[in-house]
Amino acid sequence: MFDNVTKSIRVLSAGSVEKANSGHPGMPLGMADVGTVLYKNFLKVSNDCPDWINRDRFVLSAGHGSALLYSLLHFNGFDISIDDMKNFRQLNSKTPGHPELDTKLGIDITTGPLGQGFATGVGLALAESYLANTFGDKIINHFTYGIVSDGDLMEGLSQEAAELAALWGLGKLIYIFDDNNISIDGNVDKVSVTNQKTKFESFGWDVQSIDGHNENEIIKAVNNAKANTSQPSLIIAKSTIGKFSPNKENTSGVHGSPLGEEEMKQFLENLDWSTDLFEHPKEVYEYFDEKRQIDNEEYKKWKQELEKKLLEDSEFKLLWDQFNEKNIVNINTAISEKKATRVAGSEVLKDIGKFNKFILGGSADLAASTKQIISDEVYSSENQTGQVLEYGVREHAMAAITNGITLHSSLIGFGSTFLVFSDYMRPSIRLAALMELNSVFIFTHDSIYLGEDGPTHQPIEHLMSLRLIPGVDVIRPSNSEEIVYSYQYIFSKTNNPKALVLTRQNIDYLETNTSYEDFKKGYYELAHGTDATIFASGSEVNLAMEVSKLLKGKSIQIISTPILNKLKPELIDSLDINNKVFTIELGRSIGWQDYVGPVTKSFSIDSFGASAPIDQLEDNFNMKAKKISQQILDLL
Repeated sequence: MFDNVTKSIRVLSAGSVEKANSGHPGMPLGMADVGTVLYKNFLKVSNDCPDWINRDRFVLSAGHGSALLYSLLHFNGFDISIDDMKNFRQLNSKTPGHPELDTKLGIDITTGPLGQGFATGVGLALAESYLANTFGDKIINHFTYGIVSDGDLMEGLSQEAAELAALWGLGKLIYIFDDNNISIDGNVDKVSVTNQKTKFESFGWDVQSIDGHNENEIIKAVNNAKANTSQPSLIIAKSTIGKFSPNKENTSGVHGSPLGEEEMKQFLENLDWSTDLFEHPKEVYEYFDEKRQIDNEEYKKWKQELEKKLLEDSEFKLLWDQFNEKNIVNINTAISEKKATRVAGSEVLKDIGKFNKFILGGSADLAASTKQIISDEVYSSENQTGQVLEYGVREHAMAAITNGITLHSSLIGFGSTFLVFSDYMRPSIRLAALMELNSVFIFTHDSIYLGEDGPTHQPIEHLMSLRLIPGVDVIRPSNSEEIVYSYQYIFSKTNNPKALVLTRQNIDYLETNTSYEDFKKGYYELAHGTDATIFASGSEVNLAMEVSKLLKGKSIQIISTPILNKLKPELIDSLDINNKVFTIELGRSIGWQDYVGPVTKSFSIDSFGASAPIDQLEDNFNMKAKKISQQILDLL
């Protein structure tokens, strides 16, 4: 029966690609055997409750092979119909080319950018270990499986994450490597001589090699991997891309293009398939029924266990309620002194860590500088309830693992580094926005005022660059109530990622007397005036206030924009701004007009920085209050 099932999965996958005249048939044809074994023999997933928190996670890091996942979900009774398969890659269908995420359909995560799924899966496995140790293994106890490709393993991101997975002892992480030696441009061995077995063993993984088309070998290897809960596992499954395609199998031609009419005909002859591509025997559907019934029953028992525990264990209930809380509460940190916002923010974060166990995060080897340390407990293979994650110099893996932690359930992950290094994290930040995750990215050293380190460390384009990503809230607080509000906001579950941007240099405390509701809007009037309006964020709010004091005899309105990307020109009327509009920000000015409308003049930095102490940089870039006030006065 196994052969008949894999035949149907291959036909349905290839047929969907053929009908769309677009897609990647090679991987589904090559990994149909592995996919079938996982869903039949191992994956604990419920088609009654696809987003069950205690389900096994399945990461399709080789996301171009999405037709395989759709076919498996269809035959396993998830909400993907034959009509959905026929609409593969069509507008507004349930079956896009790279689905990324849809837990209601049984899609945990697939990824288009290679390496992302591999690294995000490490975050999923870490989240499972943390929650299992927090709530107990009757509530959280599952594996994270994945299919990864040659391309995934070539990306540096996957190597960053692989070393961390072994260091952290994530033994319930099991990846199956589709070892077919083919990429878009041909044989992988033209561009890679890496012995993946030796490489992963050197990281500390448990590694096995099998025939990826042998049902018994696949089952045995996964059972072995499950038995080793102290090491993550890589199963190297030797496979044939495009298997049963007579002229294209084992070639790059089957990777990213439909088989084509003649090849499809011969492919079906090889499989002895003579009926409609979208009509399959009921036995194929029934093949997975027993496993799904077992899992659905396990879900019901789990739900009963959870309900019982919530009734009988008050301490557990308090934790469970906090875990599922949508907003951070009980922040009582008082900010009232001159200091850097990274320092003021660190005080708020520590206070949050005292009462909230469900925020995990750390820094890419810069905790001493970013100061974003939530707890004294460091996560490790020996202490899997530590909230502090030590990433080493691995910014990209940090961002992707942060996404995995947040993707798992109601945990929120955060990662921290200098703003200029957000470039190393951008692909993962973009995917967080695309998947509407609550991931948090905390950036410090937000301007040229980090001083002597010079242009390589001084962000210029980064604020506007992050604001360009749809859905990312870029938050830049002044040293005021805005600091507390910022942390309250970044850890609220609004279904979008946030980037919090903080200063290295000390700035005066500002009494703003604004409310959290006004802060959440992203902008508010700090000072009223009728001659000119100045928009500013972060440390530049202080500068705007200095400028206003120097403009004696002039009435200056100051608008603080801690979340500038929430302000749109159509909302400007509510602020009753003046005809003369100025912006102050220690970065590129491009884009301000898209938020605030016409700008009389932007005081900004549109070149790279320089290596010098802060006072010299202020002079060099004309960012002192006296110089700015004189220019504004001339324009008034």
